[in-house]
Amino acid sequence: MRPGVSISLLASAAFALAALGAAGSALADPPTGASHGASSTPAGAARPDEVVVDLAERVPPRWLDGFADDWPLTPERWRRRMPRECRTRGGYRAHCQGARLVPTPTGPAAALARRLGLGQRATALHLMNHRPFPEWIDAVADEDAEERLTFPVATGHLGRGFGRTRTGSMSHRRHWGVDIGAEEGAPIVAARGGLVVYSDNALTGYGNVVMILHREGFTTFYAHCRRTLVFAGQRVQRGQPIAEVGQTGFAPAPHLHFEWRQRGWARDPAPQFLPRDR
Repeated sequence: MRPGVSISLLASAAFALAALGAAGSALADPPTGASHGASSTPAGAARPDEVVVDLAERVPPRWLDGFADDWPLTPERWRRRMPRECRTRGGYRAHCQGARLVPTPTGPAAALARRLGLGQRATALHLMNHRPFPEWIDAVADEDAEERLTFPVATGHLGRGFGRTRTGSMSHRRHWGVDIGAEEGAPIVAARGGLVVYSDNALTGYGNVVMILHREGFTTFYAHCRRTLVFAGQRVQRGQPIAEVGQTGFAPAPHLHFEWRQRGWARDPAPQFLPRDR
């Protein structure tokens, strides 16, 4: 082999080895801030397990204590009918809410509830008094767009209406929803598709309750249920069974107490109901 050709081949081989070495070094040493198995979560985005809404930082401390509210909710004549162990001067004891029959949260829906601070007494109290947090509204941005409501108990009938409809010793208290009479155990369906934000019995006087958040900050509230069939973090469709009519909490007879709120403000739901098929 001629000397010139030999030198040229050796130079080519050396160049190739140098290129391979540089490539291997790039694979072995990722750029600064990167690591093997690094998350693909964009910068600034929340991780799937990260708590986004911490209620301890956003609501009054008294809403987090878990104690029943100490104020009378029923006329004196109703309290006289209550079992002796339930009577108190301020209202009634916690165990007179009725049997707590609610499902146990599991799976991705339960994880979503933890991230967004759903399913707590404070969750429901906030939505009954204030507009939803922005993170909650974002979570239902793509839900049911129809604002009209499906009547929640197909076999039920409207009873007491909205507003100043009480009499006697309770005449000073507004009725923030409508009562729908029905047989105990009758199915209650979601009046509109949305996200379940509460399903429990820690709200004084209401018994077992389901609360659903809807698009644009509307909420629907279903109280005195015998049992609930959904839990916080679940998404439900319009017309899906969510509970059963009952008599838990302060309820003199089986019925559904139904409320419709717009960013915390109670509204009369009756004009919103879609025509019923009979």
